[in-house]
Amino acid sequence: MKLFLVAITCLLLSFSSQSCILRMGIETSFAPYILQKTESIQTTKHQQNTDSWSGLNVELLARLAKEVGCTLEFIHSPWLRSLKLIEQGELDVLSHLSYNAERSQHFAFIGPHQQEVIYLVGKTESFPGLTSLAQLKSSGTSGIIALLNGAYYGDELDSILNDAKNRTGFVFIRGNEDKQALLLNGRVHGVLEDIVAYHYWKKQAGLPTVGLEPLFEVYQSPVFFGFNRLTLSPERLEQLAQAWQRLYDNGELSLIVKKYQLTDFQFSLPAPASRLPSGE
Repeated sequence: MKLFLVAITCLLLSFSSQSCILRMGIETSFAPYILQKTESIQTTKHQQNTDSWSGLNVELLARLAKEVGCTLEFIHSPWLRSLKLIEQGELDVLSHLSYNAERSQHFAFIGPHQQEVIYLVGKTESFPGLTSLAQLKSSGTSGIIALLNGAYYGDELDSILNDAKNRTGFVFIRGNEDKQALLLNGRVHGVLEDIVAYHYWKKQAGLPTVGLEPLFEVYQSPVFFGFNRLTLSPERLEQLAQAWQRLYDNGELSLIVKKYQLTDFQFSLPAPASRLPSGE
């Protein structure tokens, strides 16, 4: 019996000492959620660029990881490729993930960390009389709209994109910065954009945003941290969900969100509603 207790103790000590690293798929800056800073470091042989990451999603996830004894490793990857890497077991977590039945096969959803509200942002003259997705579906549009490849904008937009006649009015972009650049340079007439992100990039000095407005709401949904069911155990997923609830209850998550509020635009942290495999 004594030997058995010693063995159990050693096993527990071994488990607790194992490092827990959560590999997060992350792309270029998407203020205020993800902010990328590239620095050049001079080594003995050559100059090397290194990236550091900050932003609302990074801070929230880092605090959650710390609560369960883990650290974050950032893997630079465009959104669509990140989804593939999740399936291959090469990433552990993504942020800004809306729930649907197909994704639930690969992800456990912890959060939500935001109520995402997507708008068509563009110039009114490029979309005359267009005030809803229903109008776009029935009448089409002469304006070209950019959207993020691999992102989910709801069933109504999916039905539009599955219509060959209407699909020609859209272009699919690999990253958020590329999508915004096309709009600001006049290469497309509108983008599908998160309303908080719109208010952030409109305030950036030097950007030609005059005349760009949120024209109408396209879709809204709670968005989560999506944790990989292939690489994380049910016990770890449950631990993460409980930790998120605990940090919400004690106000630590709200303090992080408060740092990113704008004077003329406020947003809030939704109440926890994690979706784990066993609860579906």
